[in-house]
Amino acid sequence: MATCPTQEITDEVVFDYWQNKASEKGIDRTATIRDHHYHRLEIATIKRYLRSTDNCLDIGCGNGIATIDYAESVDSIIGADYSPGMIEAAQQRLPHKPQSCSELSFQVADARDLPFEDEQFSRVIMERCLINIPDRDQQVQAALEAARTLKSGELFLLAEVTLQGHEKVNKHRLMHGLEKLKVHWHNTYVDEPAFVDAVSERLELVETIRFGMYGFISKVLHPLMVAPQEPSFDAKINEVAAEMALKMPDFDGCSHQVLFVFRKK
Repeated sequence: MATCPTQEITDEVVFDYWQNKASEKGIDRTATIRDHHYHRLEIATIKRYLRSTDNCLDIGCGNGIATIDYAESVDSIIGADYSPGMIEAAQQRLPHKPQSCSELSFQVADARDLPFEDEQFSRVIMERCLINIPDRDQQVQAALEAARTLKSGELFLLAEVTLQGHEKVNKHRLMHGLEKLKVHWHNTYVDEPAFVDAVSERLELVETIRFGMYGFISKVLHPLMVAPQEPSFDAKINEVAAEMALKMPDFDGCSHQVLFVFRKK
C-alpha cells in the first residue's frame, strides 16, 4: 500500500481512519485486516494458549471478529477498542455468544488508559493495536497498561507487525525480483529489540512465533505465480498456505506478522 504523503500521522488521523473503516465495513471479516486467511491462522494459533477457565481481555478488538472466536475457548471475554464505530459493529455479535462462554461484552477503551482493575484477567490479547499508535513510547505504554490488567504469571499474547519482520519479507521479495512491500501509511511498525527491552521489567518474552511459511507463500510465491497481475487475498493458495502454516509455521522468518508470547513477571 502506498504511503500517505499529505498528512502527518497523528492519533486523530488514525482514529478517523478506523471510524471511517467501521462505517464502511461494519461487521465484515476484512474490516481490520484484508488478509482474512492469515487472520484465521493467527486466531487459531492464539487459541492454543487459551484455557476454558480464562477471564480474557481482547484489546483493539475492532468489530469483534476475533473476539467471538476466542469466546469459544474461554469462560469470559471483554473486547475493547477506542473506536465507538467498531464497538457498535462488534455488539452485533453478542447474540452469537458461544454457550460455553459465560460472559461476552464489548466496550470503548483506549489501550493506553484501560478502565480495568489491576490483575483482573488471566489472559490478555492484543492484535495489531500498537502499530496504530504513532508514538513508540506510547506503544510501550500501551503494552505495560495491558500488563497491569494481567494476573502475575499469566500470558500476554501480542500479535504485531514489526520492522524486522517487514524487512525479512522484503529481503525474500527482492531476492526473487519483486518490489518491496511498503509500510501501510497509518501504521508505525514495532521495533522488536527496542520494544522487548522496554517492557522487560514487567514482561518476560517466553516465545516468538513467526508465520514465515504463510508469509513466503502469500507474499513471494503467490505474487510470482500471478505476475504481472496483483495477487488476491481471497486466492486458494492463501487458504492452503494458512493450513500448511498451522503445522509448520515458519520459513526463514519470512513474516512481517509476529506473535509474541509474554508472561507477566
